Amino acid sequence: MRYRLDLAYHGRDFHGWQLQPGLRTVQGELETWLGRLLRVGSPVAVTGAGRTDTGVHAAGMVAHFDTDVDVVPDELLERLRRALPPDLVVISVVPVDPTFHARCNATGRRYSYRIATRPTPFGRDRHWLVTAPLERRLLDDAAAVIVGNRDFSGFCRAASRKESSLCCVTESSWQSEKELLVYHVRADRFLHEMVRLLVGTMVDIARGRFGSERMSDVLTTGDVRLCGEAAPPHGLTLEAVDYGMGRP
Repeated sequence: MRYRLDLAYHGRDFHGWQLQPGLRTVQGELETWLGRLLRVGSPVAVTGAGRTDTGVHAAGMVAHFDTDVDVVPDELLERLRRALPPDLVVISVVPVDPTFHARCNATGRRYSYRIATRPTPFGRDRHWLVTAPLERRLLDDAAAVIVGNRDFSGFCRAASRKESSLCCVTESSWQSEKELLVYHVRADRFLHEMVRLLVGTMVDIARGRFGSERMSDVLTTGDVRLCGEAAPPHGLTLEAVDYGMGRP
């Protein structure tokens, strides 16, 4: 049987999603504890909807695993919640068709990035503090430039580019939430560090380091050297993964 896991995690103490020998990762924790709880004698392979980097959070990650062990989903969910560390929470365990694939069936992902515009003691590990004045109009204009099906090779670390750098962005906007500015972006796929490079470049435009044309220049040339510094990972959260019709 195949089971879908919906989960959330605080990324500060994880070296990202992907299994890495000798390092604490989300995939590693899940595989180890599933193996123990299902009593199969070895870790149970888990496939995630995508990879998040070191320090990046998730509120709506999706994964799947296969097992021949008889599973009562609600019982396994409760046992996982008791066993897993507090920075990793499984939200649901649901049996799915064997054709379901957490990564290949995903039609979109949605991320948010939080910026604090003044010092605050709350959520310091969930937002990037930027005290320089940011021109909101410039942020909004820069965000609008990337909507559409575009080549985002300029917003990706060259050493990690995939076979294709085309991404279809359907949402890119800034929202004010008290002392925070929150960037929302949704696309069919994302490249490595793409959101963090987008945010870093938009912030540099909004504080006057770059001209308003810089976003278009990066898209046109594909030159990552024109980007601003990548925004810190701790402000980034994977909010949801979509499966068909744009819905989670």
